[in-house]
Amino acid sequence: MLERRTAKPSAERQRGPRALPVGLRTARRRGGGPWGLVLWGSVLFGCSGDERPPLLADGMGRPVEGCEQFSYQSCDILSADCESELFRLVGCLRGEDVAAAGPPPVSLLSEAEATALVLEQADAPIDAAPDQDFSAAVRGLELLGLVDPGLISSQSDVVDVTISSVAAFYQPSTRAVVIIDRGERLDDLDANGTLAHEFVHAWQDRRHDLARFDGDSDADSDRLLALDSVVEGEAMLYQLLLILAYQGVNLKQANYVGMFQSLVDQGEQLASTQGSPMVTASGIFPYTYGARYMGEHWLDGSHEELDQIFEQPPASTLAVMWQGSAANVPEIEPLELMPTPLAGYRFVADDVAGAWVVFSRLLDFSGAREDAESLRELSLHWRGDRFWVYQSEDAALATAVVWWSDWSDAVSATHFAQLMASFRPDAGALQVEVQERRTRVVVCERAGDLDAWALRAADGAP
Repeated sequence: MLERRTAKPSAERQRGPRALPVGLRTARRRGGGPWGLVLWGSVLFGCSGDERPPLLADGMGRPVEGCEQFSYQSCDILSADCESELFRLVGCLRGEDVAAAGPPPVSLLSEAEATALVLEQADAPIDAAPDQDFSAAVRGLELLGLVDPGLISSQSDVVDVTISSVAAFYQPSTRAVVIIDRGERLDDLDANGTLAHEFVHAWQDRRHDLARFDGDSDADSDRLLALDSVVEGEAMLYQLLLILAYQGVNLKQANYVGMFQSLVDQGEQLASTQGSPMVTASGIFPYTYGARYMGEHWLDGSHEELDQIFEQPPASTLAVMWQGSAANVPEIEPLELMPTPLAGYRFVADDVAGAWVVFSRLLDFSGAREDAESLRELSLHWRGDRFWVYQSEDAALATAVVWWSDWSDAVSATHFAQLMASFRPDAGALQVEVQERRTRVVVCERAGDLDAWALRAADGAP
């Protein structure tokens, strides 16, 4: 669980997209609480008579019902008393037996020390030199516009990008929290919120076993992002509840609808500017849409409702984005039939982009926030996708990608095809075709192979 400092591109998931089979499978860690969230009074407070309750005397917060024994004051997060206070408070908010266990170890490390720790505890060796399959997979993402050209050139780049953009992380493998030392204050509300977020992960780990919860190495990126949204979304929710209580807000009067919408708006703003949606998704979606998803369920049934989600988590980012009854979320049929490689090519990797990555990719390509509503509506008509990456077996190592996507109707499939047809891939040739409710995108570096790849893709139609 990584506590994000900024909106820089990040690839926190060590298992990560299967299109990056090793590079995003670094040491398992989790974090949250991105980018200084802006939550104005109009967002935080409802429209009751006590619309702006004053902060309590001496800078104290407002006790939460059932958790009145805590001080609700910021403290030095490297202090044992402070750590115990924050750990027990977030445990109380989650309905835990706070007398049963103490907080996990907390250490303050430099960025270099944290990077070395992650590399040391990685599930598999991480090489600084480019791996051929890894490079081909990244190139395939670049050709689809899912990763900005040049952002990632080797597996170790993923760790560097991650650590440079986080403030803290929790490691289930060691059940410890690491705070990144960048000379910032450790006794203010931001620091307390950061550590509280990581302590939520520690409580989650004890109750749900995080390694088991999302430890399926065969899961595609969309599924993994949906699972992340449960874990990070809940941690973000309790982080925000703690911050509100410390600020003296009556949690019974807070305008949660406005707060969740503010998170979603900020997530979409980031998606429209950050680029590389296959990489940045893990640093945006779980903390915004995921927080709204878990927050709405919390409003329905408090922490017991959230425990049920860990037992039956959403299967896709579409389910997290969906507003309304969970019973109405469309079922997604997996696209399994891989097009056979052309002669002289070999299969490298495959993955699912998912509704959120499709939305943020189109939003980033549009570059206009005013397009967000129509593109969001289009993404909610997504009904499944899969892309396959291939590489030539000669010395040139040319890359080709086939991307099939399903839509709820022919109009949506055509709309997506029209948007993709206007894309000019980096040093690649593109062909887009619609077949009723399906869209096929073929991109390859060798323009002369494009027609042959299109025919091969059609032969392997889902």
